[in-house]
Amino acid sequence: MEVPFSGIELTFIIIAFVIFSLYSLASVFIQPQEVEPDYCQQNLSRKKHKLLVTN
Repeated sequence: MEVPFSGIELTFIIIAFVIFSLYSLASVFIQPQEVEPDYCQQNLSRKKHKLLVTN
């Protein structure tokens, strides 16, 4: 019975699987940073001001 993949293809598949697994684990375990509500409100008001000034 023949091997379905050559050595280079198997290496690529294994590397892709390892990178995907690490990325998935990192996305599960890394906590997003909490942003202060006041900071978001300031940015939003700046964007509105820019829109009003340019129009």
